[in-house]
This record gives sequence, structure tokens and C-alpha cells, in this order.
Amino acid sequence: MKIKLFGLTLSSIFALANAKQHYFNVVSINNDEYSLGVKINGQVSNFTSKYFPLFTGTVNVDKVDKYKYVLLNRSGSVVEEESFERTYSEENSNKNEVYNRTNKKVEVPKLPEPLKISFPMGTEKYEPFPKNEIYNVFAKCNEDQYNDRKNNPFLEGKQRNDELVNCTISIVTPEKVYQSNGNIHLSGYGSRLYKKLSWVIKLDNKFMGRNTIKIRAVANDATLMRDKLTADLYRAMGVPVQEGTYARVIINKDVWGLYTIVDNHNKKWYANYIHGNNKSRVGTSYKMVSSHPVGPFADLKYLGDDPLNYSGAGSYGVDEVDEADPEANALDTSTKWNRLIKFVKLFDEWNKKYQNDNSDAAIEALNKFLDVEQTLRMMAVDALTMGYDNFWYVQSNTLIYYNPQADKYQFIPYDFDEALKGRNDLFDFEVVKDDCLTWANIPETGSDQYFTKAILAHPQIKARYDVVLAAASRRLFTVDSVSPYIDAISNLIKEDVEWNFNLANNYTSSYDGLVNHFTLKNFNDATNIGKVPYDRDVTPDEVVYGLKRYIQMRGDGCRAYTKDVVVPVEEINSANHFTSTATIIFVLFQIFIYFI
Repeated sequence: MKIKLFGLTLSSIFALANAKQHYFNVVSINNDEYSLGVKINGQVSNFTSKYFPLFTGTVNVDKVDKYKYVLLNRSGSVVEEESFERTYSEENSNKNEVYNRTNKKVEVPKLPEPLKISFPMGTEKYEPFPKNEIYNVFAKCNEDQYNDRKNNPFLEGKQRNDELVNCTISIVTPEKVYQSNGNIHLSGYGSRLYKKLSWVIKLDNKFMGRNTIKIRAVANDATLMRDKLTADLYRAMGVPVQEGTYARVIINKDVWGLYTIVDNHNKKWYANYIHGNNKSRVGTSYKMVSSHPVGPFADLKYLGDDPLNYSGAGSYGVDEVDEADPEANALDTSTKWNRLIKFVKLFDEWNKKYQNDNSDAAIEALNKFLDVEQTLRMMAVDALTMGYDNFWYVQSNTLIYYNPQADKYQFIPYDFDEALKGRNDLFDFEVVKDDCLTWANIPETGSDQYFTKAILAHPQIKARYDVVLAAASRRLFTVDSVSPYIDAISNLIKEDVEWNFNLANNYTSSYDGLVNHFTLKNFNDATNIGKVPYDRDVTPDEVVYGLKRYIQMRGDGCRAYTKDVVVPVEEINSANHFTSTATIIFVLFQIFIYFI
């Protein structure tokens, strides 16, 4: 006879006494109309969510070996379960797992650094985002505000709709959960031509030392990594640049897919990336935003001392103003443009005085107000990646920063979604792939290349550019150097790629923006070697070559151009021991050949 106590059998009581608590944390990749649970031995346990998209739960059973997460509708019924089975471990129970995504540890290798780097690129209080993690971002926003921006990214006359949207933002990393009130607004100009939009997030509470971050849609890229790889190439060359990782993004009930999450340029970024101190004084900066091919262009020409000539030019914008700068006042329209005016005036005076002077004095005079080395390193990466919307080609997507510590100006590039493509409507890549000096001098761009032509007209500067390009093309921009990085990123995101592309069929926006219907095959082709077949009616953004094939072809062209250039041994970054040793041997061999 069984004795019952409070509705339980004695056998049940003994089972409960021996049961253990097993903890689960899982992130949803669906909107909040669905919840998540876990299926163990055919039994489903429902989870709750305090910080959507993270669901948590505890299951009391004697032992958990295998389990699957399940997707539940509002009535609690299972509508889907994971396509694979998981094995329970204490390590997994402490992680924020992701629905239908395997737990993986991907080591993204650091790209070789050909030359010594002089900028800190972050600090302990403002560390770069980990490159081997995918975050999860959910914004619960004011519905009317959000729908207006989503459906109307442009106002009349193609003016940007940059009005703020009030939100509560949750960011779930593999280890932690962050939540803060804040707001979002649309980002970029060219990026909002697409239905999948990019956003800037402003947080009331800091996330990893940041109050502002960008989430970039990379809607025009079948590889989902051209922008990220290009940024890391600049960084490897010692050029301060926004860095980032990936994030799955949901806003209200819209599941937008996979984005890159990167820093936004602000005082904290400048302080930590340029100056290496979270509390450092930050100088004044300006945006260069050209409209090619008809202009206007941020051509860095001196237009006189009237600030209206620059504020009204349509090609410059004020980014940050140093409150302690005696020459620029953020609240005074007549002075906040002074640092830009001073720079273009100094360059105008230098060019007029030294345009026919090839002495070292000319270079010393330029170096007094411009960080020439950083400029040439930026231009070398520009040449290798052939960024069609960046500094060298059209003087765009670049910041002019007055560094108050160095008392010099420097350029900071950003937004690289038009780089590494090997395709442009204005020239044939097959014709210019070996031209690493005059490749950007295309009249059809509408730009006269005033600045770059002026500095490269000096033999010493051109010779230094050749050295920088030689180092970059031999040690960094090679298939052998970059392929491990590309393969690691592919491994990191491959489970999200097809999901991200398929979401294009479900965008709820009424905005008639561009939509690329990429496929997993497009992704595989576009990241590897060979030509990439596209149907332009389906995918407006075709590329001719896979990423590795482009790197091989362009790298070969620039290596051929610099084949006789010697990179001084003392300049090689010895931190990359294996690669630098090989390079030292190569350089010593060059020197030997040169002198015999």
C-alpha cells in the first residue's frame, strides 16, 4: 500500500530529496511574442525573462545529461526545438547560451603589425570589444517614434531623419547582462538607402566604459566582414580606428539579424584610443563627408577665414569641440570652425611655399602641423583596400582631429562598407589592380585629389609611402596572413549567416529601401577565392571576386609596385616574432642583393 502525503507518494518524496538544481540561461533570437524553455527526457520546463532576450530557469532533477531548448508560443506550446542536442555541464550553466546556436570557442587571430605602433588603441577602462564573441541587443522603444524612423529614414529632399527614439536597451554577452534607459537614432547616409538600417545607441549607464555605440547593418555585404576586416587592417597599421564585434539585434518586435557593434567617435574614444588616458584632454575634430561624383567634396582647400564657407559647404561637419581650446568654442558658431580653418590654411600656405621645394625642410615644415606618418599609413591601407567611399578616393568618411598633446592634426578613417570589393562603376579593377599610386586619380570621381597629389609630389613623402606600403603588402595584406582571420570570423558567425539573410524576407518596414537577398552560397563564395556569381535583380550589391581572391590580386599588384623598396629592419615590429623574423631575413636578403 502506498502512503500519500500532501498528494505525493513516498517514492516521489525520496526522488525530490535526491534531486539537484540545474541552471539554464538562454538568449532568444525571436521577438518577445515567444518564450523559451528546455526539454529534458521528453519533459518541457518553461523559462521566464527578466531581461529580454535572456530567459532563465531551474530544473530540479537527479541528473541532466542531454537537453534541448524549445521555442514556446503565448499559450506555452512548443512550436520549435533546437536542431541539435546539448550536453549539460557546470560551465554551460554559467553561460548565456543562445537558442539554436552551438557554444563555441573561436580564437580570432590578431593580424600582423608590420610597423611599430605609437597609439594605445584602448585602455583598461576602455578595452576593445572582444573579437570572438557575438552580443545580443534588444531595444524596447517608443512605438510611434521607432516606426516613424524605421519607415522614414529620409525627410523631404533626402534630408536625414535623425530624430531620437526613446528606448530601454538590453545587451546580453556570453557572460553578463546590461540594461539601461537611453535612445537610438539612425546612423549614416548611404547605409540608410537599405531597408535594414544602422543605428547609434546612447545609454544612460555605461556598457564596457561606453555611453555610445553603433550597430551597423552591413546590409550591402555578402561576407558580413568587409567593414570589420578593413578596420582591423587600419589598426594593424597603427591607425586609430573604431573596432567592434558582432551582435544579433531585435528592436521592438522586429528581428533585424546580425550586425556589427562598434565604437562611436566621442571624447571617451579619443581619450583612450589616441591618448591612452580615460581622463585625457580631447581636441577638436571635424567630419569629412563628400558627395561623389558630383560634389561637394571635402577637398581640404582653403576657402578663406569665414566659417560660413565651411559650415555651409555641405562636405564638413563638427564632430567634437575641445572645451578648453582657446581657438574653438562649441557654443560659438564663429569660432568652432577655427581648428579646421587653421589646418586648411596651414596646408595652403605650406603647399604654396614648398610645392617646388624638394628639400628636407619642406617635410619638416609639414610635420610641424600634420602627422605625416599616420597619414601615409592610412593612405597605404586605402590603396590596398581601395575604399570607394573613404579618404584617398573621394575625401569622405574621415575625421580631421587636432591632437592637443602633439599640437598636430591627424586623420581618422571610419565606415568601410565600400572597401575590399574589387568593383567600381568608375574604373575596371583589372586595369588598375597593379596601380598603387595613382589608382584614385580618376576624373570621373569628381575630385581633383588636391591634398594627396600635393603631398606625394615630394620625393621624400612618396618614398616613405612606398616603404609603408611595402611593409603592409608583404607582412599584412597577404592571403597567408589574412586567411586565418577570415576563416575564424566565418566560423564565429556561420550559424547566424543564413538566418540573417533569410530575415530579409520578413522586414516589416514600409520604406522602399534596397534589400539584398544573399544566400549562404553567396557568403561562402564571397569570403573565399574565385569569382562570385550573383543575380543583380536579387542582390544589387554584387562583387566580382571573393575576399581572399581580391587580397591576393591587389596584394600582388602592390608588392610588384614596391618590389625594389627596402623596409628598414629597425622599423619592423618585433612583437610579431615569427612573422617579423621571416621579414627580417627577407629584408636582409634585399639589402645584400642591393649592395652586390
